[in-house]
Amino acid sequence: MPPSTAKGTLSDLGTLGGANSSSSASAINNKGQIVGNYNSIGYASYHAFFYSNGSMTNLGTLGGAYVNSYASGINNSGQVVGASSTSSLGSLASHAFLYSAGTMFDLNNLVAPGSGWLLNNAAGINELGQIVGTGTINGQSRAFLLNPIPIPAAVWLLGSGLLGLVGIARRNAA
Repeated sequence: MPPSTAKGTLSDLGTLGGANSSSSASAINNKGQIVGNYNSIGYASYHAFFYSNGSMTNLGTLGGAYVNSYASGINNSGQVVGASSTSSLGSLASHAFLYSAGTMFDLNNLVAPGSGWLLNNAAGINELGQIVGTGTINGQSRAFLLNPIPIPAAVWLLGSGLLGLVGIARRNAA
């Protein structure tokens, strides 16, 4: 049942410029950090934003000028996911992204080459860093779950690779 009288507060998050600009929020974490996208009228594109402590930050895009991005999820670590068009190969393909520590990463760079996957949109991220979204494989649109490699496993893989290199170097020196 809806409340009979309003008791909350409403805040205008603003935009990143322009008198006729617009913004749209899509997710909030437990710290009150908000993500979404904004557009300034007269510009041919919209960009993802991160809002925290009264300040909105442009997250940019994966491509060049006049491409779009939007943020759709954020975890309590402030990691943001969404989608960005790219200007690669003369097209504006949509690629899923992770924005972390001030940098936007194309999630397709984390997928094994030759897998057939194109991750188009990252919709959410949880506290474990697991990312869900939509991609295409073999021409079919599919939901995906992208699991990060745990740090101990990543260290083990790096250590194994280094030991292998040392073994090859010793064998070649003999």
